[in-house]
Amino acid sequence: MVKIYGRMRSAEGYAIRDFLHRCDIPFEWIELNSDEEAVELAHVQHRRDSRLPVCEFHDGTRLECPTVRQITEKLGWFRSPSRSEYDLAIYGAGPAGLSAAVYGASEGLRTVLVERWAVGGQAGSTSKIENYLGFPDGVSGTELAERARDQAVRFGAEILLARAGVRADFSTGNGIVYLEDGTRITARTSVCATGVAYRRLELPDEARFSGAGVYYGAGASEASLIRGEDVYIVGGGNSAGQAAMHFSQYCNRVTMVVRDTSLKSTLSQYLIDRISSASNIEVLT
Repeated sequence: MVKIYGRMRSAEGYAIRDFLHRCDIPFEWIELNSDEEAVELAHVQHRRDSRLPVCEFHDGTRLECPTVRQITEKLGWFRSPSRSEYDLAIYGAGPAGLSAAVYGASEGLRTVLVERWAVGGQAGSTSKIENYLGFPDGVSGTELAERARDQAVRFGAEILLARAGVRADFSTGNGIVYLEDGTRITARTSVCATGVAYRRLELPDEARFSGAGVYYGAGASEASLIRGEDVYIVGGGNSAGQAAMHFSQYCNRVTMVVRDTSLKSTLSQYLIDRISSASNIEVLT
């Protein structure tokens, strides 16, 4: 269990909660509502202290305003490549990248999977997927990603977390990808499975509130922290529908803002049925 001390509407706090949630690491969020609580609980000077959020681990280790990479290192997940060259290098650990890692490693290929954030990709932030083959009762994105990770590792795939590629060279016969920390990955075959980049709303002060009230993705880690509030979801795809159903269990009201005239062309029918029957979800087309 990781304890996180911080103030609400903190982008740094959200990044940590989101990462731990996606990685299925249990955590407790302790919100600091006064300077006195900041001093007594987090042992900092006040609620606006730059050392917040503070993370405390089960062994007593304390990290002040840590980066995701520092947390990855503390969890023992950050490692360097074990080989100078691989048969297969995969960039992006969403369902597509994880599938490629399982298939490649199971055939005996020396396989490495590189992910800049957390295993699971967009699916990892989804509260419940009900139309995925083999899970008739549905499965959370976190559980699906963890099962796939275990499967890939069991076949011998290496997974490098908290790594981002900055440039690539494919002119030598092998693909050579340079990561942001200077690490070099050389492989006979490279697979790009880097997923989605969300379109921005481009609203005034959007950057200021990003991760502090405005979120891109399902934001599943935040649902239990905003009980009784109103939530607006911009978009009408399956991720938006799954997020709406998840938030509706905690929030006062969920409003979906959709550019199309209805949800029929962008949303699976089972989600349309769920949303239509939810008393606290409104759809604005």
